[in-house]
Amino acid sequence: MKLHLCFLWHMHQPYYKDPETETYILPWVRLHAIKDYVALPRLFREIPAVRHTFNLVPSLLIQVQDYVENGAEDVFLTLSRKNCLDLTKEEEEFLLRNFFSAYPPTMILPQRRYADLYGRREAAVRGLGKSGASGRFGASEYTDLMTLFNLTWFHPLHREDDAELSRLWRKGSGYTEREKGYVLDRQIDIMATVIPEYRRVVENDGGELTSTPMYHPILPLLIDSRSAQDALTGAPLPRIPFVYPGDAAEQVSRGREVFHSLFGTFPEGLWPSEGSISPGSLEIAARAGFRWTATDEILLCKALGKTVHRDSAGVPQEPSWLYQPYVASTPAGPIRMFFRDHHLSDLIGFEYSRWSAPDAASNFISIISDIYNKLSSIKGHLRKEAYVVSVILDGENAWEYFPDSGEKFLRTLMGRLASLAPNISCIPFSEVLQKIDHHEPLPSIPTGSWIDGTFNIWIGHREDHAAWELLARARSLLQLRTEQMRKAGLEPSKLMNDAFDHLLAAEGSDWCWWYGDEHSTPHGPEFDRLFRSHVKAAYRDLGETPPDSIDIPILRADKIASDRNHIARPRTYIHPKINGNLSSYYEWSAATRYFPRPDFGTMHRAAIGVFDCLYFGFDESNLFLRIDLHPSIFESPDSLEMEIFFPKKNRKISMVLFPAEPSIRASIGNIGEILLSNHILTMPEVIRVSFRKVLELGVPFRELGCEGEEQVEFFLTIVRPGSIGERWPTYGTFIADLPGKNFEEEMWDV
Repeated sequence: MKLHLCFLWHMHQPYYKDPETETYILPWVRLHAIKDYVALPRLFREIPAVRHTFNLVPSLLIQVQDYVENGAEDVFLTLSRKNCLDLTKEEEEFLLRNFFSAYPPTMILPQRRYADLYGRREAAVRGLGKSGASGRFGASEYTDLMTLFNLTWFHPLHREDDAELSRLWRKGSGYTEREKGYVLDRQIDIMATVIPEYRRVVENDGGELTSTPMYHPILPLLIDSRSAQDALTGAPLPRIPFVYPGDAAEQVSRGREVFHSLFGTFPEGLWPSEGSISPGSLEIAARAGFRWTATDEILLCKALGKTVHRDSAGVPQEPSWLYQPYVASTPAGPIRMFFRDHHLSDLIGFEYSRWSAPDAASNFISIISDIYNKLSSIKGHLRKEAYVVSVILDGENAWEYFPDSGEKFLRTLMGRLASLAPNISCIPFSEVLQKIDHHEPLPSIPTGSWIDGTFNIWIGHREDHAAWELLARARSLLQLRTEQMRKAGLEPSKLMNDAFDHLLAAEGSDWCWWYGDEHSTPHGPEFDRLFRSHVKAAYRDLGETPPDSIDIPILRADKIASDRNHIARPRTYIHPKINGNLSSYYEWSAATRYFPRPDFGTMHRAAIGVFDCLYFGFDESNLFLRIDLHPSIFESPDSLEMEIFFPKKNRKISMVLFPAEPSIRASIGNIGEILLSNHILTMPEVIRVSFRKVLELGVPFRELGCEGEEQVEFFLTIVRPGSIGERWPTYGTFIADLPGKNFEEEMWDV
């Protein structure tokens, strides 16, 4: 009897490009490229008897290609290239808040200087902008911080193979701008080897490459979002169904084409995003040409009506039905199926980082050996000639929790697995199809994912529903426009195709992963904004005004840091003349001012941003706002559309600014109302607004429903023709203090 052990390492990052700035917002494609994407296949190559399958998500591959071939950059990389003597206060704050984004026990604390900076970070934040303040970082600290953040993400293999990287790692502090530049340039050099490295996996190492749909969507939910109830009876659903099986097929087709363009062949195997399957999704996979797919054992249990019972060591008590390939019948033909061993996969992904490398490897070998022995003990006529154990897991995120990026554990484990041959062999999945002739028919194709067998993570929460409804409305509009073009005998325009591209990106699973209660990340607001920006870009390309709701965060307010958006109330009342001119310095001198801060979405807005400063104040019964815009707007004949939203009050002020005149049209109404149609606005008597050199507004508290209250929340959007536009603050809302009921008494006390 033979036991085949198949490893599949899933390499995935979502599409981080901001559709407005064309810049990558987060750095994880670049940083995992220098940590995992090249190092893992290189490490495995040392033990050729153990051969692997790598799953490469197309949205990851096109980003790697963009960095290498087009010089694309992410916000973190661009700032890292800046000379530390030229940093602004806002950029210093960005560095302090984001350049410790690494797992401290294994990636920060082992480096003495990095650990020192980590311990001093909060004091440095408090000292921002205060010359001579205790704890304030200087240029040398910021140079070291940038260099160490970028150095720590290199896999040890890369640092060992590069004499200069090795020297810089040992140096530990006192870095120069030239040395920092070398670190950054080497990152791009290593990224350039990612695609060739995986070609070598197939051409020289005897491994296999597989793929996933283009932007990593949950295919069953694209086919019909109501399939969530097929996975879990009574599952809550969005009010608007999403039913676009053509999108699911397009995601599969585009993913295959990206794979073919990079590797010259089409993949035989499909790892469906999050192991999500349904009868419809497997039919699409089979029709596209995939020979096999895989998912989690929980869905095999669903299909067979069985449960996997394991002993204390984690060995299934009835292993025969779990460790064999199956075949699913679809209207497009059969497709072979493998089901991952959930326990073994999670041991590597989540548990072994806490063990010593020898103990972890020994534990895994012990379980595999026990599985083999248990299968061997099956009576002759019931025992099959060969079985397969599928170990499928994330190929990148686990390793930062190991002290050496998992190097010792993987070397030890793979070396010991090689010694188990010939009875136990480690081979790619497609090879199993050649070695095992018999494939058990799957009685039915279940619907669900590898997480609890449901889709609850991606469509089970109120925030998920809001996202799906936003997406469904935009997709319905595109469908309508497409059908109108076809009826007129016309092909869809380039802009319509661009809109479709944005909606496909918005269909990715990663956005909804961070909604709801299960998962949290400091970068949740970035994921939320990227999702909404893609949907908003689709409206732009269709020439349509997006709904107001698209600018309101979907992410729960308690998951968005709001301290930086606080606008303190002025010390006294202000009484400005609302005439759009700077009549006197003193009319706004007591107001609270807000300047743009370099959040992830604003670091690259220097060339297109028009918002310069916000002034906030009030008198006994009115809220006053002054908005200063960049002088460049007066050099263009284009108008600007600006809206100020008060989401908790369901009110908004809509304005069209004509800088060439200059003049303004404005209206106030409820959120959801279309007030900007054809730039025809009524100048309301209830508010005062004027635009000349600056924009000034006076709004009665009663119009906003906030009389006597302590705070009001608002945000503003600014849109130039042909752009998605700006949103301030980038995440969340401004939380502005109002006079409340005792302001005059407090003012006199001061």
